[in-house]
Amino acid sequence: MKTALYEGKRKIKIVEKPDPIPEKNEVVIKVKHTGICGSDLEFYKTGLWPEKGILGHEIMGIIKELGSEVKKWKSGDRVTIDPALPCGRCYYCKKGGTNLCSGTEAIGLGRDGGFAEYIKVPERCIIKLPDAIPDKHGTVFDQIGTGLMALKKINFKIGDTAVVLGMGTIGLFLLQLLKISGASRIVVIEKNINRLEVAKRFNPDLALTKVNHPKIKRIVGRIGATHVFECSGSPQLVNAALDIACKDGNVIQIGLWDKPIEISITKYVMNQIRIQGIIGCSREDFEFAIELVAKKMIDPEPIITKIIPLDRIVEEGFECAISPN
Repeated sequence: MKTALYEGKRKIKIVEKPDPIPEKNEVVIKVKHTGICGSDLEFYKTGLWPEKGILGHEIMGIIKELGSEVKKWKSGDRVTIDPALPCGRCYYCKKGGTNLCSGTEAIGLGRDGGFAEYIKVPERCIIKLPDAIPDKHGTVFDQIGTGLMALKKINFKIGDTAVVLGMGTIGLFLLQLLKISGASRIVVIEKNINRLEVAKRFNPDLALTKVNHPKIKRIVGRIGATHVFECSGSPQLVNAALDIACKDGNVIQIGLWDKPIEISITKYVMNQIRIQGIIGCSREDFEFAIELVAKKMIDPEPIITKIIPLDRIVEEGFECAISPN
């Protein structure tokens, strides 16, 4: 089979590998679509992930082959894949924090992912894709689930105000989640005009290309925003977020980068601001994300910018996505 093999910073090459053969509790999926996640881009751009392997954890496909002990599925079933592989035994799993599992592997991170023609995964990872969801929308649930995890961790309430920094995939889905969750005012900031135009389709109260404190405060109120979601992976925006958040507010850090940054300790201590990191989502979040898309409460269509063949994943996928334009 054809695969896209990650070998480190700015190195992905198309290589042939043997077709996977399922173990007794595994299934082989013929991959139809795999999304390029922001974390995949960060690994490609910086070499942050140290191991060679096949990336891609946002996967939709068709069951091709079943292991001997897999009885609930059949060849041809349309499925999406929850990439998490929690151990179920560690401190975090026992507390319900499976996204923080002490295990080191996930589909597309340590275990071969979806940038390939076929992938084998444990049966527990597959979820039936409802008929109401088209194939090309079957890769978005991890991103939506990350937004759901963020709202859950900060105890988001109806009437809260929000500013979202960065309109990548997670930022755009988070904007939609904030709308249906009852945010009273939403401001989005994105320097890329194309992404900002997509964001405007979801009707934020204000859309800006850069931080403008007077304009932001006219929307969210002079005290600042209840919650600021940093989704850009831009170090300079972390301190900007501290200036935007109200006293006793939240800065939710979702964006990634690979180098240390300086943060104004005084600002977040004196203003009693909480900084909440978010990584991934729970199975519950993932399944609720599927339900939201199936019920047309979340619309992935404007966010999917192109569908490309595996052969051109570098030039039309990764290189295009990390381009400033």
